[in-house]
Amino acid sequence: MFWRGERDRERESKEQNGGPLSGQVRVLVVGDSGVGKTSLVHLIIKGSSITHPTQTIGCTVGVKHITYGYSGSSSSSIKGDAERDFFVELWDVSGHDRYKDCRSLFYSQINGIIFVHDLSQRRTKTSLQKWATEITANGTFSAPLGSGGPFGLPVPYIVIGNKADIAAKEGTRGSSGNLVDAARQWVEKQGLLPSSEELPLTESFPGSGGLLAAAKEARYDKEAVVKFFRSCRESHIV
Repeated sequence: MFWRGERDRERESKEQNGGPLSGQVRVLVVGDSGVGKTSLVHLIIKGSSITHPTQTIGCTVGVKHITYGYSGSSSSSIKGDAERDFFVELWDVSGHDRYKDCRSLFYSQINGIIFVHDLSQRRTKTSLQKWATEITANGTFSAPLGSGGPFGLPVPYIVIGNKADIAAKEGTRGSSGNLVDAARQWVEKQGLLPSSEELPLTESFPGSGGLLAAAKEARYDKEAVVKFFRSCRESHIV
C-alpha cells in the first residue's frame, strides 16, 4: 500500500540523519459522504489540493510526518528532549451508507478524531452527532483520557468545516443564515487574524466553533491541526 511506502521512506531518512523517532498516532477522519474528507487528508499530507479525488472504498490510510518541538527548549537542551518525530496515521473512513455495517473494523486503537462537515450543507454538521455516537459505541481507544468528552469520546478531537469557499459564495447571495456566517468567518480567517492559543474544539454537535477549510483551494489552519496532532501524541505518551 502506498502509505506504508511513504512512511518507510520517511523513517529511513530520519534514521540516516540520526533523528529520534517516537512512534505514531492513529487519527480517524469521519463525516458524511461528499464533505471533502479525502481532499482534506490529501491537503494535510501533501500540502496541496487534489483535482479529482476518488471515492473512498471502506477506508484509506495516509501518513503525515510531524516534528515535535517542545516549547521553551534552548540550544543547550538535549536533542532527544527538545525535538521528537512521530507519524500520524490519518484513517479516511468512507461516509457512504453501504459501508455502515463494516466501519467498526476501522475503529480500533484510536488516538484522535477529525470530524468533517460541509459548510454549505447544514445537515452534514447535524450528522456529526451520529458519527460521535457510532465511534463511542464501537471503537477502542489507545491511552484514553481520564474522563470522556461529549458523547463519551475519550480522546482529543476537532471539528473542521470544509468547503468554506463555496459557503462564502453562496452566503453572499443570502441563501441561508449559517452560510452568511460562514462567509464572514472565512473572510476573517483570510485576514490572518492571530490564532487562538486554545484548540478550537467544539463541545457539542451541531454547536458553534471548529476550524474552517477550503481543501480544493489548499486552505486550512495548518497550525491548529498540527497542534491537535501534538495533543493526540501527548495523550498517547502520558
